[in-house]
Amino acid sequence: MNRISNRNWKAGAPLLAGVLLAIAPYRASGQPGPVESPSNIECLEYLEMPDYPPLPRVASVQGIQTVKVLLSDLAAAQTVESSLQNNNPRVVDLTKKAFAESAEKAVKNSRFSKTCGGKTITLVFHYEFREDYNKSLFAFGPPNHFWIRAGPFPFMPEVSAK
Repeated sequence: MNRISNRNWKAGAPLLAGVLLAIAPYRASGQPGPVESPSNIECLEYLEMPDYPPLPRVASVQGIQTVKVLLSDLAAAQTVESSLQNNNPRVVDLTKKAFAESAEKAVKNSRFSKTCGGKTITLVFHYEFREDYNKSLFAFGPPNHFWIRAGPFPFMPEVSAK
């Protein structure tokens, strides 16, 4: 069985995230149109998924990041704030910046509905390790949760000088 490479995953991730976001705002009750949610996820037209930052990945840090995006009047990311939850507060302090930078870069490359200027969008990213290669590299859970999974960080073998 072939493993999915990071390169192939990144090519398909935005497409799948876009499809999932298109259907997320609709209620299961069969309501015909989008419904505004407290997370304002319906304002998201295209989401670039953040990378699992190398430092936390090497350190085997998993966590949940809540990202709040304030949109400008033109519906561009104006302010991006994030908080990270993890069981080890010391690790959070060391890796918080790497997770924040990854999320901010992704959000700034995302697109938002022009009708949502001035609104705040809340996204929740779950960073976790994937030991089972049959498990997808990312997942979506309504209304605004995204799972980013990574395998073990590939280390270069040590080369000894002779």
